[in-house]
Amino acid sequence: MLRRYAEEIGRVPEGIKKLRGIGQDLCLYGNSDYAREMLERLNKWDIGIKAVLVSKEYAHEHTFEGYPVYEAEEYLKKCKEPVSVVPGFWALKHKELMENLCRNEKIEHIYIPDGCGYLFCNHFVFPDPKIVLIDSYYEGLIERNLCRDYYEENFEMFLQTYEWLADEKSKKTMEDYLTGHIELTEFPMMEVWKQEDVDDQYFPEDIIRMSEREIFVDCGAYTGDTLESFLGRVDHYERYYALEPDVRRFSQLKEQINSEKLVHIPVGAWDKKDRLYFSTDHECGEIGDAENGNYIEVNALDNLIEEEEKVSFIKMDIEGAELPALNGAEKIIQRHKPKLAVCVYHKREDLITIPQYIKSIVPEYKFYLRVHFPYASELVLYGVCG
Repeated sequence: MLRRYAEEIGRVPEGIKKLRGIGQDLCLYGNSDYAREMLERLNKWDIGIKAVLVSKEYAHEHTFEGYPVYEAEEYLKKCKEPVSVVPGFWALKHKELMENLCRNEKIEHIYIPDGCGYLFCNHFVFPDPKIVLIDSYYEGLIERNLCRDYYEENFEMFLQTYEWLADEKSKKTMEDYLTGHIELTEFPMMEVWKQEDVDDQYFPEDIIRMSEREIFVDCGAYTGDTLESFLGRVDHYERYYALEPDVRRFSQLKEQINSEKLVHIPVGAWDKKDRLYFSTDHECGEIGDAENGNYIEVNALDNLIEEEEKVSFIKMDIEGAELPALNGAEKIIQRHKPKLAVCVYHKREDLITIPQYIKSIVPEYKFYLRVHFPYASELVLYGVCG
């Protein structure tokens, strides 16, 4: 059963509390652009640092963004008490430097605010107990604003979604995802995520059964990552429709399209034929406003795909446009009851409105939830009939 949360929940992430608790013994290591970005993040959360430490070859300036700069080795030799540091560099790239910091007896802890990336890329290998990972996904959680008030206002819909989920792993995934957003808990998905889930995104073997007659519709084909994963799972298929409106991505996707079975459609999935303004500032693209002058053509899948095409699988990862796109595929879904893999993490309401809509048009769908990264993102709703 979904839990109720306390009346008062502080919206300060657990990892930020760790850093705030260090006091004045925290230093930033590095003075690169990466270090500047890290300092901005620390300042955003009112986390003060004592100084900026740099390797000898980079000790050219006396200050960095208003903080004193010291040559690290000399500074640490003079310290009477151990200090903690935040790397102002990508820790996995500079492994030798990380090893040197771990060996230094004057360094108590090394706090890595990019902990999710470190955790994901490093496959749970921690070179030293001094390393403390801090969840780096707070900004995304806060931006979605899936807070306690929203949750309480829509509790019955969240409960309905929960009751529709077909297995215990799905229910646990939903519980942890909600808690991660509402309480800003650190690494909330670790009990339901494993490394293999990254490669299984859209095709988890315990849910999805593939055939040799798949007609796959890829909404948000990007550069062909889902296409590559699909082709690695089937020897034969009937057709693959790749919807990708961004010409930057299409040029990369086109390199993989070398078969008449693969059909590229250079529009975005929507509920009708239209033109939407498109922000290219976001890495994967997202709907924006008219001021930036960029736009994409969009259309409904019901308009784009012939009725006789027995669509067997629809995947959607389209930056918050999933619900309108499902509306635009209503006839296909009712007619063919395809397997569905729909991202439900872009907007706070997606987790409840998307399953509600699918059930309203085809009540026999069974739902599963899986998370495919170690933080509260890449949450996919899977729908299957039969």
